[in-house]
Amino acid sequence: MAGDTLIAILILLPMATAAAGLAVKDQLRRPLIIIPSAVLIAASLMLLFQVLEHGPLTFTPAPAWGSVILVLELALLAYFVYLGVVRRHVLVLGLGGLQFALFCLFKFAWLPSGFKAQPALHVDLLAVVLGLVISVVGALIVIYGLNYMDNHERHLKLSATRQHIFFFFLVGFLGAMNGVVFANSLLWLFFFWEITTLCCYHLIRHDLTAEAEQSALRALWMNLFGGVALLTGMTLTYQVSGTLSLLDLTGFGPVGPVLLLPLALFCVAGFTKAAQVPFQSWLLGAMVAPTPVSALLHSATMVKAGVYLVLRLAPAYEGTYLSALLAVFGAFVFMVASLLAISQRISKRVLAYSTIASLGLVVCLAGINTGLAIAAAVALIIFHAVTKGLLFLVVGIMEQGIHSRDIEDMEGLITRLPVISGLAILGMIVMLFVPFGVLFTKWASIQAAATPFSDLYPLAVVFLALGSAAGMVFWVRWIGRLISNVSAADAPPAEPRPEPWRSVSYLVVFSLLAGAVALSALAAPLVSSLINPTVAAMGYSPALDTAGWHLATPYGFFSPWVLFIIIALALLLPVLLVRIRPEEVQPVYLCGENQPATGPTFRSIADQATPAQTGGIYWTRTFGEQSLNTWVNGAGIVLLAALIVGVIV
Repeated sequence: MAGDTLIAILILLPMATAAAGLAVKDQLRRPLIIIPSAVLIAASLMLLFQVLEHGPLTFTPAPAWGSVILVLELALLAYFVYLGVVRRHVLVLGLGGLQFALFCLFKFAWLPSGFKAQPALHVDLLAVVLGLVISVVGALIVIYGLNYMDNHERHLKLSATRQHIFFFFLVGFLGAMNGVVFANSLLWLFFFWEITTLCCYHLIRHDLTAEAEQSALRALWMNLFGGVALLTGMTLTYQVSGTLSLLDLTGFGPVGPVLLLPLALFCVAGFTKAAQVPFQSWLLGAMVAPTPVSALLHSATMVKAGVYLVLRLAPAYEGTYLSALLAVFGAFVFMVASLLAISQRISKRVLAYSTIASLGLVVCLAGINTGLAIAAAVALIIFHAVTKGLLFLVVGIMEQGIHSRDIEDMEGLITRLPVISGLAILGMIVMLFVPFGVLFTKWASIQAAATPFSDLYPLAVVFLALGSAAGMVFWVRWIGRLISNVSAADAPPAEPRPEPWRSVSYLVVFSLLAGAVALSALAAPLVSSLINPTVAAMGYSPALDTAGWHLATPYGFFSPWVLFIIIALALLLPVLLVRIRPEEVQPVYLCGENQPATGPTFRSIADQATPAQTGGIYWTRTFGEQSLNTWVNGAGIVLLAALIVGVIV
């Protein structure tokens, strides 16, 4: 199949499917979503093989498409202004109106008539990597949403389904995101960028509660702020260089000082999409949305658009002040988001802060801007998408099983919902421990940051080390709550609940876990066949050697296969060699003589029966949002100001 056909499928098929979903009956929704999702996955893989074999693909649709996009863009910007009026939201109205006015001035007054950035679409290996994340992980999340939304609406006791609206924006989101990563023309990029803002707003407010409406409006105005930054950067880029092509910006090495301000504005736009400090509150508010929305926003689509733009522009600001400050800014976000996650007991907020931290790490690596750093960033985007998508979907199933998102309510869940709890624990292990891919990317990240290219990088190393330590705390604590259980000494073990482990939802989770483990086990072939070529195509010298299926740098090596064998033996040998007899199993010691007749209690001072209480420690006074948010947001604003002022000076 021709490359331009594959590109068209990946952008237009989700949008056509979304539109068709508004008209079909409920019983036809499953085939309408599952079949196009399978086509998306197949098309993204075929596109990968084409680009690997033939190199980057370029495609400029017929001129009529430019007119269609212009009309839709104007309608979209006008709709944002309309929302500001009807919702009586000053920031939405102001930013939407400013964006509409700037776009009209730029398009009709400053830009010559008939101007086009050629080619409109350019698909290289970096775009393909993001396309795979969007089309494979995103499609699986959409399929998961079929069962989830049935249960969700049953729980809400809705008189009429709203799934046709939900899937309209959820599926259309995939096409818009493919448009973002395939676009070479900044005008086309801006159009798809704003579609993702529209979809995000409607998906967050889907349940129409007061909290959902408030969170959706916060997401809208923050992303409109990013749209203004993107549009301003486009305007300055054209005035300074006469181009609106990403290839012209990134294809000739570092740019001159006059283009650093537009690049800084593009990065600010990326920060809003990626929910970097001080814009993180919109992503945390998005947790009120149904779980497929959270999974899609956090792993495969919305937030990846932000770090993609920062990473895409990395060759243009290599070796500049902007690059060094991006490294410090990203490392700072990685640290503070990881620290804030320690104080959270709501599972989706832990995942949200973890996502913000991981995206901060990608920004840091783009700022470090070496071959090793870019390779680590690309690898992190892949591993994070698969693993974080898995964890969000797991939490969605848990939430519908126990009707709570609180980690404390998940105590001993391994005995009640063993299958999904086991999948959750495995997913967290993949996020946290050797030899899995996420830890490999952190190893490569710290090595890249420790290379003395700038006086600021030692500070980045400190931030990365502190953030990694904080990540160990919140992941291990969550695992501990899932497997810990205090019960009466003679109480029978909890009966596992029946789980629909053969359902579509579980099948998607199993698939993502298998993908995360397989990608980790095959990390060396993944690096040699995809990541190193991506780095080379961006103009960097690949710094990861994969000889002998080991991952080596000039400073150390990482051996996935050896580590997998060691862990397999550590798990297998006790099973084969150790047999525990029933009489050897003792009740949990509760700081005194257990009292089996009265539940989990023990004899304490003066022989009094004392109830046993367990729980996690969250250090809310030290790491809580009330304690940290003020100075965290303040520091983020200062760093953003330094980013802009520094490139101007």
